[in-house]
This record gives sequence, structure tokens and C-alpha cells, in this order.
Amino acid sequence: MNAETAAQGNQSPPPKFKLAPPRGKLKTGMPTDGLWILAGLPKAGKTSLSASIPNSILLELERGGADRIDGWVQEIPDIATFRQAVVAAVEEPSIKALVIDSLDVVSDWLEAEVAEKYELESISERKEGVNGFAVWKELRGKFEKLIGYLKTSGKLAVLVAHSKEPRIDADGKVVVPAGIQVPGKLGSYIAAEADAIGHCYKKQVGNTTQYFVSFQGGPLGTYGSRIPELEDKTITLPKTNQWAAIQAAAEAKAPPAEPAKAPEKKPAAKTKGGK
Repeated sequence: MNAETAAQGNQSPPPKFKLAPPRGKLKTGMPTDGLWILAGLPKAGKTSLSASIPNSILLELERGGADRIDGWVQEIPDIATFRQAVVAAVEEPSIKALVIDSLDVVSDWLEAEVAEKYELESISERKEGVNGFAVWKELRGKFEKLIGYLKTSGKLAVLVAHSKEPRIDADGKVVVPAGIQVPGKLGSYIAAEADAIGHCYKKQVGNTTQYFVSFQGGPLGTYGSRIPELEDKTITLPKTNQWAAIQAAAEAKAPPAEPAKAPEKKPAAKTKGGK
């Protein structure tokens, strides 16, 4: 027995680890914090929906993207201003929800910032003496820092994002699922961190254009919700106060979902003799 063994023998063993007892749900109903993503094609109503959240501020990164939106809108011209605005919004007590429009621009700015550091034209460029893994690791680290800050802010953080369509091969198998337009595996990382991913879309219903947000998952995309009250729901959005429709759905008082097509009536077959 050496001195080190003897010293260890004189120490008390650490207390035995105890598992926590079973518990019920910690949260139910419509969340007031956490991370959401609203994704869709251009002009699908993403900005209008997110701007209708009560006591929210919209950080508009796309020039002119919120010119026709009522509410608290802060125009953001660059990444430095964006970082300052995010901190200011989190520290402002009257703000309960923080909307970032859009995640695509945040991604572009962060990519340019990392590329400039490594003297690259873009992060996908390969250059002698530059470790490509280090480039992507730094970009992911910037996203992790932002997402972590938003999720622990105590506010409801909503990322508005443009969506990409699924890629399907000749056999009907999904090669690339639908999701958000963020490079590499970062899109999957951000989606995994979100509490809900709503798919915003519109379609012609009669003579009008109707807007919807869907939390239905499936093999084609990453949309869905870990909030049970919204899981698998498709919600019809009214012209005004759209967020109230999502709140109503979370309270099981949702307005009618996307209307189903009425079966076509076939004309009665004529019998012989004109009867």
C-alpha cells in the first residue's frame, strides 16, 4: 500500500446517487417561454402571424419585410446591431415575446463573419492552411450561443424561417426532408432545440386565399410540436389577431381546421326509356 492508496482509504465514500421520484408534467397549456420556429415559403403569412403575438417585438432583418405590419418593429441592418437588440429585448420587462425575422439572414451574417475571420469567400470554400472542420465548428458555436441565450431568456423566442421543399427520389423515398434553410447539420440542430415548428402556408378556398399553420409531423419534414395541446393540429388563421387562434387551439377551442373537400356528386344514371 502506497501513500496515495492510504490517503484514499481514509476518505469517506461519496453518497450513493439517488434517482428523483416520478412526477407529473412541469408545464401544460400555451407556453410563455421557450423556442418556436415558424417556417414557410415566401408570402405564406409567417411575419404577420408572429407579429400578432401579444407584447412582442419583431426584429426585422429583411429590409422592408415588415413595412405593412402593425406592432413594435425594430429594423436591424447588421449583425452587431442584431446582437445589441436581442440583449435589449431580453432585458426589457414589457417584452414577453421576441421574434427574429428571419433566421435565414442571421445565418447569412454569421457565415460571413466566420468566413471573414478565416479569410474565405464563403464557409464552403476550401483553402490551404484552413481547417474546414474548425470553420464549421465555429459557426455551430455561434448558433449554439444564440439559441442557448434565447431559450434561457424567460421570453418566448420565435424564429421566422424560409422553408425548403422535401426531395423525393424516383421510388417515392424521401432523400432530404422539408425543413428550414440553414446550411449543413445546423438546420437539424436548431429544429431539435425548438419546442414547436409550425408550417405556414396558404391555399385557395373558393374565391379567397386562406392562411394556415400546421404542427403536423410526418416523413416529409421536421414540422411538429412537443407541446401536446398543439401536436398534429392544423389551424385556420383569421385575418386579424392570428396568434389568438393558436392560443385557442392550445386550450382545445380551436377554430375549424383546413376544410375538407366535399365529395363530388355524380349525376344519376339515366335508365332506358328516359326514366
